[in-house]
Amino acid sequence: MEISQPSLSTAIKDLEKEFHITLLERNRHGISFTPAGLEFLHFANRIISQTGQLCDHFNLGVAPHCKLQLSLSGQHYMFTIDALTRYIQSIPAEKKYSISLREGRTSQVIQDVITLQSQIGILFTSYMTKQFLHTLFTKNDLEFIELCRFTPSVYINKNHPLAECGELSIAQLKTYPYIRFEQGQDSRQFSEEIMIPDIKSEQSIYVTDRSALFSIISATDAYTIGTGQLHPSISGQHICSIPLKSPVDMMTVGWIKLKNIVLPREALLFMNKLSTSLAPYK
Repeated sequence: MEISQPSLSTAIKDLEKEFHITLLERNRHGISFTPAGLEFLHFANRIISQTGQLCDHFNLGVAPHCKLQLSLSGQHYMFTIDALTRYIQSIPAEKKYSISLREGRTSQVIQDVITLQSQIGILFTSYMTKQFLHTLFTKNDLEFIELCRFTPSVYINKNHPLAECGELSIAQLKTYPYIRFEQGQDSRQFSEEIMIPDIKSEQSIYVTDRSALFSIISATDAYTIGTGQLHPSISGQHICSIPLKSPVDMMTVGWIKLKNIVLPREALLFMNKLSTSLAPYK
């Protein structure tokens, strides 16, 4: 849609007058949104998205051969990749589609859903983070739907000195490198790994992607802690998971979406595939 500069300026002034706010400010660096302008943009994006979803839901003006769209954000879970693969395999060959999966820090997953970059966000809560995260969900009109609960497990190389143990304690792990996902400036409540207060490793490795994490574990004595769920096609053949002994916390994996938003059919179909991927662990 094209619009002339004078018409755009008039439209902005009309909005500012109607809502009694200032949307844009001008300075020596150019034009930028005011805090109120950014908030207004956030609400406007949600309204536009909901309107589009309403049309899609009732097929208003949508041809049956139209391109389906699915947008996801999540922490670095193998079951998400497995579910997405199953979903893509189920799409008819002639169907046009656009699918995006953004993996990253917990705060990024939440922000993606709030700003409608993603329809669904996949993450976990624990006893230690539940109150903080659910308060954040409520504040931002998000709902959390539980999928599965996991007892934390340790991921190590199959040739690791501890690989034959039936379960592992934190004391047994203290002399080995601990590898985890880098969390930037996020607080510990956003951690992608379960918080274990007793872990005090003198050797720490931080990565930003799953491939690097599994490659390092496969080639060294490093370990990480997660759900314990494995897909050899994703993690490789050289990694095993061993339950953590006497864990003080549990991982409740679930998904978030904005309240009062009707998910499109493709998102619901993906959630069915996600439930299938998690079924063996429930």
